[in-house]
Formats: sequence, C-alpha cells, structure tokens
Amino acid sequence: MPGRRGLKLLILFCCLICLTAPAEPPLLPAPEATKNELWSAFSQRLQGDAAIRPLAFDLFAPELDTAFLTADGKTAVLWLALRDDYGRRLATEPGLALARQNPDGWQILLPTDPQWQMTLDSLPPHSLPAEIQPLAGNSVNEEIIINAPLTGYYLPYAAGTAKWMEGSISHFQSIPELGYPSCSEVYCRYAYDFTDYTPFPLLASKEGYVLASRDSCTDGSPTCTNYIVLHNRTEDTYQIYLHLAHGTIPDKLTPGTFVQRGQYIGDSDDTGYSTSQHVHFMVVHKNTLYFSNSGYYWGRSIDIRFADVPINNGIPRNCYEVTRFPIYDGATECLGNKLDPRNPANDWYVSGNVGAFPPSGSLTRPAAGATLLTGTGTVMDVSATASDDVRVTAVRLVVRINDQWVEAGQKVSTPVQTGQYDWDVDLCSVGPLNGDVEIALRVWDHEGNVAAALNPRTIHVDHACPPSSSQLKPAEVFDSTAVRLSWDGFDNGAGFGGFDLQWRPESGAWQDGGIIRLPAYQRSVWFVGEPGQSYAFRLRAVDINGQPENWPAGDAAETTAALPLSCQADEYEPDDSPSQARLLSTGETVIGNLCPQNNGDGFRITIDQPGNYLLSALSQSGGAAVRLRLFDENGLNELATAQAPAAGENTFLRFEPTAPATYYLKVEPLQPNLFGSQAVYRLNLWPVQDTFLPLISR
Repeated sequence: MPGRRGLKLLILFCCLICLTAPAEPPLLPAPEATKNELWSAFSQRLQGDAAIRPLAFDLFAPELDTAFLTADGKTAVLWLALRDDYGRRLATEPGLALARQNPDGWQILLPTDPQWQMTLDSLPPHSLPAEIQPLAGNSVNEEIIINAPLTGYYLPYAAGTAKWMEGSISHFQSIPELGYPSCSEVYCRYAYDFTDYTPFPLLASKEGYVLASRDSCTDGSPTCTNYIVLHNRTEDTYQIYLHLAHGTIPDKLTPGTFVQRGQYIGDSDDTGYSTSQHVHFMVVHKNTLYFSNSGYYWGRSIDIRFADVPINNGIPRNCYEVTRFPIYDGATECLGNKLDPRNPANDWYVSGNVGAFPPSGSLTRPAAGATLLTGTGTVMDVSATASDDVRVTAVRLVVRINDQWVEAGQKVSTPVQTGQYDWDVDLCSVGPLNGDVEIALRVWDHEGNVAAALNPRTIHVDHACPPSSSQLKPAEVFDSTAVRLSWDGFDNGAGFGGFDLQWRPESGAWQDGGIIRLPAYQRSVWFVGEPGQSYAFRLRAVDINGQPENWPAGDAAETTAALPLSCQADEYEPDDSPSQARLLSTGETVIGNLCPQNNGDGFRITIDQPGNYLLSALSQSGGAAVRLRLFDENGLNELATAQAPAAGENTFLRFEPTAPATYYLKVEPLQPNLFGSQAVYRLNLWPVQDTFLPLISR
C-alpha cells in the first residue's frame, strides 16, 4: 500500500490523465456538397416510404435546415425544417434524421429504424441539443411533487401584442418520416413555442430570480443557444426561455437578481436547436433541472396555465394540434378555423402580460390652455420628453374625441436629443376640431408596452381645418324668369355644413337679406327673379363648424344673368276657363308653358272608370314649376291640390273618383313671377294600381 506522499502522486497522476485525455471531437458543419448528397438521400427515402407514410403531417413539406458530420465523416445528423401549405416555415425545434456512409452512399435513418438508437448513442453527447440526447445519459431526479397545474403565468410578451403559437404537443408527436419527435413527451409535454417570424421582446411570464443566462451566441447559430432561467422560489420552479437573440439580455440581470412578472428579459431569435425565430418556453421543477452538456439548462416540463389564454383552462393549442393529434389535458380548442388549421389568421394569442416598467413621458408643447391655429394654418408644433428602463421606440400625440383617445399625426421614433422629441401635427387630419380639445402623449417602449395617454391637458383650437371652398359656374339662362345656378364644392377637411348663395340686382349692393341658405348636399338651385331685371350672384361654402369661406375678393360677382320681360304663349291659349279648357285624356301627354305671366292653363278630364289616378306635371326646362288644382266640372268646388316644392321641381296629384265624372284641372305657376316661353312643363294623366308586398318578419 503506497504511503501518503505516494497516494498524492497517484491522485495527481490520475488528474493529469483526465485533464490531458483528448476530448471527443464535436460534430462539424457539413460542406454544401455533402448537404446536397444528404438531402438527395433523404428525399429518396421519403419517396420510397410514401406508400406507407401516415398523413399526420400532410400539410407540411420537409426541407433541410442544416447538417453535421462526425469527425470521421461517416455519420451525419440532419436537421429538418417544415414548410406548411401556406408557404410558412415552422418556427420550432427541427425534426431529426441520421445518416450512415456506406459503399452505396448515404443510408438515411429515421427514429423508428432499428439502427437509430445505436447510431444516436454513438454521437458525441455534447454536440447534440439537450432535447434529443439519449435520456439514459441524463442523471436527473425525475421525482415530481406537483400534483396540480401551476397558475398565475402570463404569455411571455407585452400586453396587447399577439404572437403565433407555433407548437406545444407537436414537439413529441411521432412522425418518423419527418424526423419527429423533436423532444420526448417526458420533457416537452408542457413546452410552448411562440413566434411572429421576427425577433420580438420577451417579458417574464412570472416573477423569479435569475439563475443563469447567456446571450453571447451569434444570431442564427445552430450550435450555440442563448437562454435565461428564472427561479420562482415560492414554487421552487424554473422558467426556461431558449433561443434568445445576441446581446439583448439586460446587463443588470445578473444571477440572483429579482425579476418582476412583465419585466423585459431579452429578445427572441434563432440560436441553437431552432428552425426560425421563436422562443421555446417551459417551466421545470427543481428536481429535474440540470445544466446540459449542450450548454443550457434543461428539465422536465410541468403543467402550467396562462391567465391570459382564454381557452382550454389556460392551455394554448394551435388548430393543427387539436384536429390532428390526440387530446392532452382536455385541451380541445384553438383560436381559429379548425377546418383550415394552418390558416395564417389562426392561433394568434394576445398577451395580458402588463409591463412591469412601462415608459413615461410628458408634453412640453403646447402648454395647457393655449389657443392654437388662429389664422396660422392647420399645423401644430408639439414637443415632449420620454424615457424607459430599456428604451423608448416611439412617441405620438393623441386627441380625445367622443371619449376615445385618437392618434394624431405621425409616430415619431427619432429624438432630437436623448429623451427629447419635437415634431409637427396636422390637426385637420384628425377631424374638424374647434373649441376646447384634450390632448396627451402616447409612448411605446422596446418591450411593446404602451403608455396610452400621458400628461393630458386641454387646449383651445380655433378651427383645425381651413374653410370649405366653392366655385360658382356660369349661370344657365333660358327664355324664362328662372335661372339655374350650379357649383362645385371642395371639402378641405372639416366637411360641408352648407352653402350661402347671395344675389343682388346687377347694379345694386350686396344685402344680408339677399342670401339663400342651401344644404350641404346640394350643388344646384333655381333662382326666380323679376321680369326684365339683371342679377349678380356669388357663393360661399360653410364647413360643419359654421366656418364660412371668404367671399370673392373685391365684392366681385361670380356670375350674372338677365331675365326676359315678356314671353310667347303656347298654342293652347286661351284656356283660362272651364269652357275654354282643352281635353286631357288618360295616358296622353300635353306640353305647355307658363305664359303669359301669372296665367294658368285649364284642362278638362273625363273619367269613365272609377279607380286611382295620378296627375304629374314634370318640369321640362326653364325652371318650370306648378301648382295643380282639381275642381268639379264647373270649376266651382276645389277637390284636391298639390304643388312643386321649389322652382324646377315636379308636381304629383293623386285622386280617386268613385264614379264616372268630368273634372276641371287648373295648372298655375308656382310663383306669380315665374314665367317664360321656355318655362315648359309636361302634363300626364295615368291610372295607377296599388301593389302591397307581404311583410316578412323573423
């Protein structure tokens, strides 16, 4: 037996042997030519198995993500990505295939092949992701003492933002022809992949203390995984977040640092065992947590429930999983259309994880109570300060309209100097603001938190939008005392409230009493003047706030019109009494004019059959408009009357004789001074029949 000195030398010698023993060579990236050979071999294998291949992944097509070789070049590991029938590449952990070199080329091995496990066991464990290392190689205490789901977790991204839930139970489904499972059920039953196909900020799902982290791996590295692990001491559980982006974990999150729920912990990306940008999130119990020889923490996932997932008692699932795989933990629902399970509109989960440190800020201009935009256009100068524990990404002005905060102007992302912003806002783009208006500041931070309305204040806005405008066209004149005026209107943001048409004798002065108020929708009107007179006209638009357009400069008229003094009567005159009235038969059309001035036309109507009849006097030209008066045969007793609403409008009179009779009809001008050779109307008499449609109710 050696002495104490000899024993020390023996121990030292053994240690030196351990320290100097050559490490097992890692897997090496396969050259491009070899990757092509491997993919060709895999495609041939897949094609050969097509007849017996199950349809579990019938909506997916595999593609080679990357490949590795052992040092001797005789064994290869293939990472398989999947692309769905919408063309999207799954953001999750890849499927796995192995290959052995033989004299005939590469032989592909899939998880159900007899040589699979032996070949997998022969690979250097430290070169394989923890997810696919042989379970026997993990000295982990599998005893779990949690019998009920853990609650109080939130989706690991900012409240109000949505991410696609790419997979959960998909991790451990057996689809060997596509290299699945990517992880065993033992470890991944309660693991979740979230993505929006770009890196996004991550927030702590629940409070905890930092156990360890790494963000030194370059983005997209397949062999190096960035991660952070949080220890919840109350539950004695560990939250594992994998595939984080390079250099994004805050420096202050050192081991032992307390992290609040909703606190920023880094960005997602594509580092390590991953096919696209996403975060792999799961919670493990202390009894199963270990640091894998792949360089990150791993363990057996435990059942947690998200407080902001509205289905399955807090378990997120995608529509493909609940329609194509067995049901686990009673989770049968998804967010979307189960008949189209991979539809890109499905499975977007909106977070309720309110940020622990939302951004702050305040407006510095305009000051509370300021009166703005008085004759200076529509642009308001705005300045503000904003800050955040990580960084501010944008600021914007908001305006309170109908008890809702509405974003106004551009979203500003570049400060003029640290924490200070200065920009212009066109208030008219928000709406026809006029009077007291409440404004505030909205701020976004890197995490995705939004401070909706900071530092509110009331200002006075003197018409945010310029007045509406108009253009009066040349007057349309006829051989009539009615002139047709029409115009174009131009809405400058506030919306039309109406129009003011002003008239005067051509040689006179503009008078307030000579204004005709016209509704916002109208673009033409008939003006009836005195015979032989000439008139001048001008127009202005009025916006919805009552702000008028300026009249044309210099009191100028926009158009003029001269009216006739006399007219040429139609061929039916004289027809002013029942004895002179001409016959109007059913179905007949008579064309007449309003001439001479204030002179009506008489018609005799003979009805042979009782029933319903309609008299129509349609305005043909010259602004003709009439009043219809129906009398008994002698013209003594008025039986019915109707009139046009305005010059240039039509008149309709309906009557219902109960027996054969003769009537006298008087057609009179709507206004005594409305007349002219071209003030023409068209008169008709029609039998009419009422048709009643059935009333259908549900």
